[in-house]
Amino acid sequence: MQHRVVQCVGPSYYLTDRKTAVQRAVNLYMMSVEGLGEDTQVVLESAPGLEMQTDFGADWEIVGMHNMEGLLCIVVSDTTATEYPVLYVYDMITEEWVPPPGQEWGWPSFGTGTVDQKEFDAQFQGAIVMAHGQDQLAIVDGVNLWVYRRSTRLLERVTDPDYNSSESVSHLDGYFIFIDPSTEQWYISAIDNATDFDALDYSTADSQPDRLVTSETLHRSLYLFGVRTTEVWANTGAADFPFERVLGASIEVGCVGVRAKTRAASSIVFVGQSSTGGPYVYQLQGYQVRRISTQAVEQALQKSTLISDATMWTYQDAGGEFVALNAPGLTTTWVWDASTEQWHERGELDGNGDWEPLRVEYCEHIKGRQYAAGGRYLYRMSRIYSDLAGDPLVRERTWPHLVAPSLEAVRYTGLELRCTSGEESAGSDITLEISNDGGGVFGPPLSRSLGQTGARTQRIRWLALGTCPAGGSRVFRLRCSDAVPLTIQGAAINV
Repeated sequence: MQHRVVQCVGPSYYLTDRKTAVQRAVNLYMMSVEGLGEDTQVVLESAPGLEMQTDFGADWEIVGMHNMEGLLCIVVSDTTATEYPVLYVYDMITEEWVPPPGQEWGWPSFGTGTVDQKEFDAQFQGAIVMAHGQDQLAIVDGVNLWVYRRSTRLLERVTDPDYNSSESVSHLDGYFIFIDPSTEQWYISAIDNATDFDALDYSTADSQPDRLVTSETLHRSLYLFGVRTTEVWANTGAADFPFERVLGASIEVGCVGVRAKTRAASSIVFVGQSSTGGPYVYQLQGYQVRRISTQAVEQALQKSTLISDATMWTYQDAGGEFVALNAPGLTTTWVWDASTEQWHERGELDGNGDWEPLRVEYCEHIKGRQYAAGGRYLYRMSRIYSDLAGDPLVRERTWPHLVAPSLEAVRYTGLELRCTSGEESAGSDITLEISNDGGGVFGPPLSRSLGQTGARTQRIRWLALGTCPAGGSRVFRLRCSDAVPLTIQGAAINV
């Protein structure tokens, strides 16, 4: 009998050809644990759960959320298109809804505040994108522009004839920056005023013949993302037009969509493509890009039914920073850990036991709290291990292949899992499923208890695990379906 440690802790690297790679970490991520006088240990830690805060109603959907320096701004739209969309503004500093007076409405975990249903004066023509300056929040829908003022607490639609619509908005040095749809042109507002425009305040990103898609600002630089190229501009303060292209800073990679980007790890992370192909996930490093997606992530992106609608958002957990990626057609949400630079997945199980993406499109970090939004609901990220439906957050770890030699079968006499489950684990179970065909078909779940209350570290054993035939490929899959903390430390098998 042989006793050997197996690769239990690891990232998601799940390829279409499951005979090549099948390992998954769903709602679990790799975390380095440092101990005094010890080597760094890598474990699988549970991802945070989602605690429901507000239900906006069956006919309403959150289509935008933005942190305006302590003001949590939420845009909701009527899915029946019988009522105009509404902007809600919540002051996280004073913890009251603004502006008063308005309808009294109780908001879980926020206390009771004053809600003012600030109606827009038209239905939206496209996706909502927002950016803010010191006093103003600019909201675009591809055609219209609205401005919310912090000082007056009023929402107005911009009627300046020199505003020429935009699907994107960003802010730098007091200027709001807009992109003329389906062109290489972009333009700016008057300084500190998103309601005032000059027909001459236009420029062209023409280092390459490339249609502009979106923009982002970082370290006082303006990044203009085209379909396959990106230009970098800076504010030089010139009297005729304040921005000037940074010479030698053209990047041969563009962005696939307006919201397929986010700021994380003091950089910009985005889904990009170039003249040679894609989509890939890139991280900006100065005026260069670094490809951070794995082949597994790229295979998933290639299956997207509409990659231009990909969305990215950033959140934090246990001191780490994470970039989440959704796109139509993906079966899970892919997440990049900026600390370990490893990928894992997040998702929910549907009624058939299949994974589907996390239904979150926005996340904002305000006053030590993180709020996520998806569909009709506003959530708070927490250590309550539940998913969007309020069901227990299922954690899954599928191990890499354990390949048997071609001329002999392998009998597995036991498996030992070392994990930490916390004091809330009494009555909770973890299950083991076994496949002998490389993860194609799994056998029935074998349940074991996570231990008693107060017993934090567990050694969980499964015995007599059968035989993998000659030439077979054994795969173990662990699942925890109870709303308890779970940290997987390692595992060993007896063969």
